[in-house]
Amino acid sequence: MSRINAKPSESSTILYNKVQSQFDLPETGWHLCKDRKCSDRLTKSKSKSIQDLNLSHGDILFLYMSKSKGSANSLPSTSSYNGTPTSSRPSSNTGMSSNVAGAPNMSVKEDDVDILLEKVDGKIQRKRNEAMCRHGAGGKCVHCVPLEPFDDTYLKSCDPPIKFLSFHSYIRKLRSGVDKGKFVNLENLSCKIKDCKDHAPWPAGICTKCQPNAVTLNRQVYRHVDYVTFENGNIMDKFLNYWRNSGHQRMGFLIGHYEQHPDIPLGIRAVVSAIYEPPQTCTKNSIELHEDPNEQLVDELAAELGLRRVGWIFTDLVALDLTKGTVKHTRGNLDSFFLSAEECITAADFQDKYPNPCRWSSDGVYGSKFVTVVVTGDKDNQIHFEGYMVSDQCMGLVKDNCFTYI
Repeated sequence: MSRINAKPSESSTILYNKVQSQFDLPETGWHLCKDRKCSDRLTKSKSKSIQDLNLSHGDILFLYMSKSKGSANSLPSTSSYNGTPTSSRPSSNTGMSSNVAGAPNMSVKEDDVDILLEKVDGKIQRKRNEAMCRHGAGGKCVHCVPLEPFDDTYLKSCDPPIKFLSFHSYIRKLRSGVDKGKFVNLENLSCKIKDCKDHAPWPAGICTKCQPNAVTLNRQVYRHVDYVTFENGNIMDKFLNYWRNSGHQRMGFLIGHYEQHPDIPLGIRAVVSAIYEPPQTCTKNSIELHEDPNEQLVDELAAELGLRRVGWIFTDLVALDLTKGTVKHTRGNLDSFFLSAEECITAADFQDKYPNPCRWSSDGVYGSKFVTVVVTGDKDNQIHFEGYMVSDQCMGLVKDNCFTYI
């Protein structure tokens, strides 16, 4: 998706030349249309202006590659002009790496759990309702037919209710419409300022050509990981021993793998097999990470065991009664906070560092499966583990230095 800047008085030939330059297209073999079906094709003419073509600011155009041997028509992504957004998703015969919208990029090597879930039917099976069903044992009706994994009524009826779709349920939902996901294309948020030669570089100057698109913060309806579990309690006890012995906080990386979650439709569960504690300076209320000379060695060793970094964990514990082993309840409810700004930014930074390979994104990656686990006190003043992830929007905003903390 790119924005093309043009004046209403400029000819359609100039618009074509700007699109060609923007996407590095050949001289011929492509054209612009006003709709996805390409029923209203824009003519390339020096005598017709953009205004004559009834184009105005914010309009969306679609770029199609002409059919040739061994290639297929490309489908659109959007770009816009200071007056006219244009669409482009060039096909592979142009030598460009952009993915065709609605078609998965098969060159992306996804995680094993994603490949498994892609092949799973995913529908929620229901037993025959003896009170409502009037058919035989082999029949199905509206009261017992399998539900889609994104069925809102079923998710709300679970105990406890499932508040977020799993990522693969979200993908299935996008592909369930009339077009069967023909135009599915997951795009990562980008807030970078484009290069512009019309003025001094940012922060000395900025214009509508180079400024990033506006961002509306939205609640994310899906999550990339639905559950975090530890293989055994000894892993957590060994990690907590540092705080028990010193009273200082501690941080570590979760080493494990991802697998299908049996209790959530098309869900993913992170299974932790070990906790690696990198070099760090710890106090009673702060943790400072240092450069880890063994980072690559740890990753290679984990890979040999079929494991990887699946998240990070840190403590936020303050002893309440040493004789009873209780701790203070300082976070995790509406009267306090869940994650601080610094923790959210750190979590987003880690998620950006460990992105999620995804065939449905033109970038080859989308979001992250890297989880955050906080060890703190619950409402009963007992040590409690709580899992979090920041949204994909937060990842993009942190990556482009739009978020900061005081």
